[in-house]
Amino acid sequence: MTRLLRTCRKKLGSFVYGCNGRIPWTDGRGYVAYKDSYIERVIGDEDFLRGLDAGREIPEDFGMRLDERVIEYPWVLAKLSRYGSRCRFLDAGSTLNHQMILEHALARRHKWTLLTLAPERNCFWDEGVSYVFDDLRSMPFRDRLFDAVFCISVIEHVGMDNFSYTADGSYREDEPDAYLSAVTEMKRTLSPGGWLYLTVPFGCYEDHGWLQQFNAPMLSKLIAHFAPQQVRKVFFRYDDRGWKLSTEDQCSNSRYIGKFFRGWDSKQSQPGSADVASAVAASAVACIELQK
Repeated sequence: MTRLLRTCRKKLGSFVYGCNGRIPWTDGRGYVAYKDSYIERVIGDEDFLRGLDAGREIPEDFGMRLDERVIEYPWVLAKLSRYGSRCRFLDAGSTLNHQMILEHALARRHKWTLLTLAPERNCFWDEGVSYVFDDLRSMPFRDRLFDAVFCISVIEHVGMDNFSYTADGSYREDEPDAYLSAVTEMKRTLSPGGWLYLTVPFGCYEDHGWLQQFNAPMLSKLIAHFAPQQVRKVFFRYDDRGWKLSTEDQCSNSRYIGKFFRGWDSKQSQPGSADVASAVAASAVACIELQK
């Protein structure tokens, strides 16, 4: 798909989304196109990215009625601004496999390898991106290969029921501690002094079968397993003013609400409803930096 066609689709989708009441996760009504257009504007704002990296407060009403990617993707781009020379990066889980991310000036100058379970519709091999299809717990890479590893809202799926991501029935699992094996592999493939950038839905512990929401003890267990030289943590929480910079304690009771959650109803997300201020997926995320 050409860049022009992608742009036209986003504009049309955003228009359709507005005309249909801006109901999140409604198929064919432009939610993804609207969200992508919003994110594209945000990651094009250099001042916002600098402020995010510096821990400044987020503007009022940021990302209203949008899922956590609206804060995770800018967070990733803010970290990329630290790397001037060409580096070798791994996207562990392929969450960054989008034109607006991989063709961004801060990402395009680097060498990317994307690892995921199965091929996806989007592919940017013509931009020099490498695709590998395998398990995060047994990655086919040599030791100390990557300057940094990005694992964005993926680790919570490891060892869970991955029916949505691959037809391979062996990945319909129920092994809640399997994510630790993926952490071991990501550290192994990092160069000395390299950083793992990782995000997870955060709050009270929840097992939804296809993902588990991390709580404070799980996050501490992950960090201890990696045994980093340095660790940096930042938390974001959704409330009636949109996504905001928060604290670990303030996020501790956050819940996961979304189209895959049994209690979610898209009709409640319409303007004027009682649920208009609630999150549409994770209501809090932990963004972690771990140095090998």
